[in-house]
Amino acid sequence: MHNPWRYLNADIRCVFTNLYDVIFNFVIRNSILAIRFDVVPNPETPRKEVDLLYWRNWICVSAQFTRFVFTLPVVVLYPLMMLKSLESEFVRRPIPSTRNKYPDEKWFFINGIAGEKEWLEQNCRYLEDRFQTEVTGIFNKSYGLLWDLVESILQRSFEILTISVRLATINILPALRDKNIKTVRLIAHSQGSIITSVLIKKLYLELSYTNQQDYLGKLEIYTFSNGSREFKNPGGLIRYIEHYANSKDPVAKLGVLNPALAKNFQGNIFVNQRSGHLFNTYYSLHSSSYAPYGSSDV
Repeated sequence: MHNPWRYLNADIRCVFTNLYDVIFNFVIRNSILAIRFDVVPNPETPRKEVDLLYWRNWICVSAQFTRFVFTLPVVVLYPLMMLKSLESEFVRRPIPSTRNKYPDEKWFFINGIAGEKEWLEQNCRYLEDRFQTEVTGIFNKSYGLLWDLVESILQRSFEILTISVRLATINILPALRDKNIKTVRLIAHSQGSIITSVLIKKLYLELSYTNQQDYLGKLEIYTFSNGSREFKNPGGLIRYIEHYANSKDPVAKLGVLNPALAKNFQGNIFVNQRSGHLFNTYYSLHSSSYAPYGSSDV
């Protein structure tokens, strides 16, 4: 456990060292090169984040552009915005479905940076469509792209208990304690993975107060583009941890695919040979798309 300011300094140097990846593979690839005009005949089909034939995406893009323009005021007013978040916490509740293949399981999803409620909805639908289950979405509120990146770096270095960690705790903890639920699956993307890293320690602490830490044995965690500095399984209690990453995703290269941090990640790591960061647009939910990290196929 080193001084967290050293971690912050290392993160800033890493960002500048990988400036091309940050600008091209993250910013440009996830904006201009991610634009789609997909004609989708079925309105229930999950939409990609920057499909401009889907009118709700225009609202999300406009919101992110506005937050970018007002980055400086956002930084100054951040404490007030955090207080406002306490009044507007949002959890996406799944629509009950007869096609639920896992009635004795509870699934959760935590979104990454630049989170909008509509994109959280589409991310959850993407998972529901693939796995035929019901997914509860824990909303990680966006304060604009730049400030989201700053918050992520600070959180991964200082393990800050943000509003999203609190929101995830009060929703996941009852599921772990519910005797009718056999398995709790948590899927996290991007900053959501950093939130999950802090969340694990919070859950362990809360359960330890009542000597219930063994309930973590019901938990399975799957991360995509994990940007954490570390990802621990306290006491080896968590049943299953897997990490999935695109090989040219700069967020993953700062975290789970960073060779200097490899020893800090518990759980199997799988890599897909492609670029892109957006969850619906660039991340496959099929295991055949990935190979074990370090194998000859990567």
